[in-house]
Amino acid sequence: MEVVGVKPNIKTYTTLIHGWARASLPEKALKCFQEMKSAGLTPDKAVYHCLMTSLLSRASVAEEYIYSGVVGICREMIECELTVDMGTAVHWSKCLRKIERTGGELTEALQNTFPPDWNSYNIHVNSDDELDMMTTMMMILALAYGDDSCTLHSPV
Repeated sequence: MEVVGVKPNIKTYTTLIHGWARASLPEKALKCFQEMKSAGLTPDKAVYHCLMTSLLSRASVAEEYIYSGVVGICREMIECELTVDMGTAVHWSKCLRKIERTGGELTEALQNTFPPDWNSYNIHVNSDDELDMMTTMMMILALAYGDDSCTLHSPV
């Protein structure tokens, strides 16, 4: 882009990261994120959401760059005092269950980005079907009460 005189901005990088995520190429999304920061741009909530969702969707691949990417993004979100809404927390928790059935480093890091009232909603389920049902219910409730389940929120 810069070759033809277009300087990428935060929206450009968010779009690229989202595209790499949808193409199931989290390594390219992570590289794009690093390039954005190297260009002096500060990630916003949308960038963190797209990148984390991309990494979590592929985390069962168990590649080191994915694990370190998730932990690093969590650290940055915590430093920026960003938490996710309940719908996103439920979705990410579902992804984590596929990776770490009994908890671990990723679960610990990611739960620090969940809303403060996460533990009151943290319902234990016994199967993936029950988890799918609970996730769907949480998403419906979030939409019914006007909570955008794909948006990050700064804590109050």
